[in-house]
Amino acid sequence: MAAAIQRVGIYHSLGQLATMVSLGAGAVSFAHIVKAMEPFFSAMVSGLYFQKWMPTPVYMTLIPVVGGVGYACSQEVNFSWLAFGAAMCSNLFFALRAVMSKLALSTTTTLAEEDDSNLTPPNMFGLVTWAAFFISIPIALIGEGKEFVGLWSTAMNSVEDKTAFLGSLVLSGLSHYLNNEVMYLALGKVHPVTLAVGNTMKRVFILVASVMVFRNPITVQAGVGSTVGIAGVLLYSLTKQRYEKMESTATTTITTTTEVVHHETGNKHHV
Repeated sequence: MAAAIQRVGIYHSLGQLATMVSLGAGAVSFAHIVKAMEPFFSAMVSGLYFQKWMPTPVYMTLIPVVGGVGYACSQEVNFSWLAFGAAMCSNLFFALRAVMSKLALSTTTTLAEEDDSNLTPPNMFGLVTWAAFFISIPIALIGEGKEFVGLWSTAMNSVEDKTAFLGSLVLSGLSHYLNNEVMYLALGKVHPVTLAVGNTMKRVFILVASVMVFRNPITVQAGVGSTVGIAGVLLYSLTKQRYEKMESTATTTITTTTEVVHHETGNKHHV
């Protein structure tokens, strides 16, 4: 279990690093457009790792989800190869994080049933966060170790209310941690692709939040894209539920048929 948490910590750390590089190298809207492709990465990684693929129509429903959110966020696109590459790497690392975390959580559930383990999804994310923190230290020292003091002084001198700045920094970190903890609670109950769809739709709520906080007007393009994305999520949920029900019915039918055959075979032997 310790090795699994360490691997997830590496993916978590590298995913966060790639996201920050993408946001720093290009426009925020562009980073969100590229990161809207996360469901495709999760679908491919989970399929390759678990060797269990969902029906093609389920994957097809990801197109309006990604396309709608991308269209909603593409009002101010400023292309940057660094931002694009970093965002794509972020998608890959977070897809690996979700799949490996799902595997670890499934193993934890089995162990909990056997020896009453207390490693719940929130507790596991806490351990993953610590692992990612220690992994990030050498990366931070190599990348900005010598410049950190100067960068911090520049940042503090550029704000008028230092107390409010520090409070916002702490609140931002706390909100980010709680966001990921809720994500792990959801991951304990849903497929990694379903989680990725939810994360993609989160970008629509980011647009709504920006309107409420910064008073930015919602364009027709943002409204249309958001509507398409939300409709795609509904379509994904209904399609996935339909095929899961069909698979469950088929499994039940096969089990019932097998039991009947065994029963009839037993009766013939008895006669």
